[in-house]
Amino acid sequence: MLNLIVAPENISHKGEKITKRIVKYLKLKNEEYAVYFSHNLKEVGEFSSSLTGQGETEFVVIGDDSVIHEFINAAKDLNKIKFGIIPTSKNDNFASFLKINSNPIKAIEQILERKVENIDYLIVNDQKVINNVLIGASAELFDIYNNLKVKNGLTKKFVMMKYGNKFEGIDLRLNSKNFKTKGDTIFDLNISNGGNHYKKQMSPLSNIQDGLFNLNYVAILDKIDRKKYLKKYKKGTQIYDEKTEQYWIEDLVITPAHPDEKIRTVIDNQIMLAESIKVNIVENGIKLFKNTHWTKY
Repeated sequence: MLNLIVAPENISHKGEKITKRIVKYLKLKNEEYAVYFSHNLKEVGEFSSSLTGQGETEFVVIGDDSVIHEFINAAKDLNKIKFGIIPTSKNDNFASFLKINSNPIKAIEQILERKVENIDYLIVNDQKVINNVLIGASAELFDIYNNLKVKNGLTKKFVMMKYGNKFEGIDLRLNSKNFKTKGDTIFDLNISNGGNHYKKQMSPLSNIQDGLFNLNYVAILDKIDRKKYLKKYKKGTQIYDEKTEQYWIEDLVITPAHPDEKIRTVIDNQIMLAESIKVNIVENGIKLFKNTHWTKY
């Protein structure tokens, strides 16, 4: 039976409308299903924990990265379940990276084929992360935008114009088995399983099936260059900037140079403050209904 987990209203006002269209289609196809509407992300996790604990194994998540994040973190034994994703917006980061069809009927049609593809996910401290991790300017801008009452394309541009060159960097130390400890004042840093963030290409060469994640970062820039660098994310050209450091690795530990400082981090569209960040990758840890024609690079 397909269990439909729907984004709460405060995450997506389109969730209920999209679900009604999907239900109508499932009835037409005589598919057995159940629908779970939630009031908040906590309830998404409660549904996930309860249903997977009862032995349910097939799911459809209707929502963005934050909903998927809550679902996979609460699931009992992630290896035993399979799920598909139906985006509620063309801006849904992980779904857009996977090239999942934004038309819900076409998306559910592909899910019902029940073809499964194994994909990687990240472990960030104690959290399973499906898409990416932002630190530095991108995280600061996201936090400002997230606290606005009105969220749309215009307010995003406003945040960039007003604050894009104001972040003065954060002193961090980076340690991995793949390189010696690095210390620098970081302007922007991202760790990517999936490569998109709100139509920005944080990591256009990301691969969700290679057992590696992409780390790319840039040290503090002159004030005049900061907005220019952030704008390069629209086309993913920042990875070709000579100032960008880039690695494909399996593990990473990030600590602040000043022990009393916390690191503001965005994980799957959620803000986290941490004393340190430890990242590992779980290869083929998720069984995804292949409702996409995503191809490896």
